[in-house]
This record gives sequence, C-alpha cells and structure tokens, in this order.
Amino acid sequence: MKKIGKLFLVGMMTFIGMMLPMKVQAADMPANPVDKPGYTLDYADEFNGDSLDKSKWTDYYLPHWSKNPENAKANYRFENGCLVEYITKDQQAWSPEHDGTVKSSAIMSFDKSWIHNFSGTMDNQDRNTWYGYKTKYGYFEIRAKLANCGGGGHQAWWMVGMQQDTNDWFNSKQTGEIDILETFFSTPNAWRTAAYGWNDPNFQTSWWINQDAVPQGNPTEEFHIYAMDWTPNSLKFYYDNQLVRVIYGSPDYEMGTILNIYTDAGSGEHNDVWPKEWYVDYYRVWKSDKGYDKNETEEYLLRNHQTGKYAYIDPEKANVQYGDIPENEDYAKWKVENVDGYVRLKNIATDEYMHIENLSGYVEHGKVPSTYWSAQWSVKQVDNYLKFTNRWQIDKSIHTEDMKSVLQYGECPDTWWTSQWQLIDM
Repeated sequence: MKKIGKLFLVGMMTFIGMMLPMKVQAADMPANPVDKPGYTLDYADEFNGDSLDKSKWTDYYLPHWSKNPENAKANYRFENGCLVEYITKDQQAWSPEHDGTVKSSAIMSFDKSWIHNFSGTMDNQDRNTWYGYKTKYGYFEIRAKLANCGGGGHQAWWMVGMQQDTNDWFNSKQTGEIDILETFFSTPNAWRTAAYGWNDPNFQTSWWINQDAVPQGNPTEEFHIYAMDWTPNSLKFYYDNQLVRVIYGSPDYEMGTILNIYTDAGSGEHNDVWPKEWYVDYYRVWKSDKGYDKNETEEYLLRNHQTGKYAYIDPEKANVQYGDIPENEDYAKWKVENVDGYVRLKNIATDEYMHIENLSGYVEHGKVPSTYWSAQWSVKQVDNYLKFTNRWQIDKSIHTEDMKSVLQYGECPDTWWTSQWQLIDM
C-alpha cells in the first residue's frame, strides 16, 4: 500500500507540474548553414582548430600606434570550436601614449601603417604592409556570445578602410569605419552599431550611432548571430537573421576586419572582474551571385552634408522635414525630374514636389504645376555634393542652418555644409 501511495503521489505531482507554466530556458541561436542561397562563400574561419590562421589574421591590435607593439598583442585561446578573446588584470595598456589605460585583445585581417588614426597623431610606427583578407561588398556574419563582466569596456566587430589611395592618413579618403557590433559591458542586452567616414567625404560625415535592446535572447548567456549586408547603396544590419537597421550609402573601397575586446575606451572605467572575455564561433563572408553593380535608379535619398540626415515628408506637416528615415521609407525617396535645364524633386510616397511658393522661409511640399518656378531648382556641384538653388528666387538655396529639423531656404555660401546634399541611389 505504501508503494502504491507513493506512485500515486508521484503521478499527481507530475500531472500538476505539466499543468503549471513552464520556465523558458535560455537557448543559443543555431549556426546558419555555410551554404547561403543566392550567394557564394568568399571566406570563412570556423575557429575549429587550436591555433590562429596567420595567413588571414594577425594577433596584434593597430601596432603602428604603439611604441611597444608587444603591448598590443592579444590574449586569446580556442575552446569548443570558438575563438575566445580575453583581457587579464595584469595585461598592459596597448598604447598608453595615444589611448591611455585602454587594454585590448584583438585579431585583425591586415597590418598596415597609418590605418585608423583615431588620435590624429603623427607618431606612426612603420609596418610592412600585409593583407590577410580585405574586400569590398558582401554579406558578413559572426556568431558570438558576449562578455558578462560589467564595468567599462566593450567587445567589437568592426571594419576600417585600407587607405589604398595614399601612403598616409591625412590625405586618404578611404578611411571609413563600420562598427557592426560595439556593445558595452554595461549594457549587455543592447546592440550598438556605429559608422563614420573620418576623412571620407562621401560616407557618414558625422557619427551615426544606434543602440537598441536586442529583439530577443540574452547575448551574454547565449550565442546569437550578427550580420551586415554591404552593397553599393546601403549597409543593412541583422540580428539572428532579422533586419534591424539600415544605413543608406556605403564605402566604395576595400576594408579590413577587426575582432576585439577592450577595457575603458570611452565606455566607462573598468571594474575588477577578470578575465573579461567573449566567444566568436565563426566569421563568414559571402558574395552575391548577382554581383555589385551600382544600379542607377530614378529613386534617391537626399542626405545633408552637415547633419547626415535625410529630407522627407511628414503628411501631417506642411514643410519638408529632415532627420532619420521614417518607417515608411517612400516618404524619404525622391525622383529627380528635368525641366528646362532645372530639376524638380518629387516625393515617391505623395507625388508632391518641393517648392517655396508661399515664401515662408521653409521648403514646402505640394502638387504644384510643372510651370511653377518655385518648384524648380538649379543644381551646382560643390566638391562631392550638390547645392540646390531656386529658379524663381535665384539667390535662395535649400539648407538646414537653423538645425530645427525643417528644410529652409535662403542665401548661403557654397562652403556651408548645411546647403550641400547627396543624392543616394535606391
């Protein structure tokens, strides 16, 4: 009887347990297949061995900016098919003369003097140029688990231009930086991305930084997939195969890759939790089977040089706005129509034109006749940008000088970045 009673009790407890809500356990995002439909694998490192592939990677971090390059050498190991980069308490600052207390463990796909002159110094340590893997355009992906240590510091997966147009930093225009993953230890459930052109006049003339909570999961307890699709027209960022954010426009030159972990580095003072480490399961790059010809279309984004923001229409407002791309991208897309040697800027979403018919001081939008000079603009090339001057008010150009998120028009010299614009193919 006691045995039967015990069995009955166990059965009842099992039944009750089945009826209660189940606790969802943390789960890794599975690795993607190596074969990607519509793409061909260009390079992959699965980190399955016990040593670094020195034909593609160096384990020194920007050694040309360190007076003692050995301080820039990474700490890392291979564990369960992953690259594990880590920082120890007794690790030396990699470049105290230029980067203070920052410690870094990194692998890079290049080694070259003058690359990424973040401090503006002339104190370059000459290096023999070496390229392990540099490329332009592609679908880039890593699978990683982030550090769970708190305090100041971050892990980063980023790319920098290889500056093949000059032999220095100061005259190069191929200096773009793309931070695909730059998540701070202090905000472990956020995904931070950033981009800046540095000397590149055609890519992100001001810092673009975006940080949001990850769509799902716990990045410090689970592996997740981070990816970027780099095409001539845009940079698209993916988390676990979901498109999360887009930058319109992109660098048009070869870039190299850095995977690293830092302390400090603008993200607060480090704490006393050691080691600080993150895991990278693989690094892969595919190329589209369609190629990467830049398609000339009739649809453009209109981006301001000074602000890096885009002209768009808010249907609830009479004036043309500028800012981030709205949720309905068509409100930020424009068609350029030619009229008697001038252009009209027509919005894709509304079929309305930019005009200054009411002389309000702001650029308006509306369905004005094609004969209205108030909606016609001359286009002047200013360096790598365009300046739009009205046909009717011949000394008035579109600008953003007051920084009020509304397009203005008025007299402004060619040197004003607020009056300079880029048309970005869609």
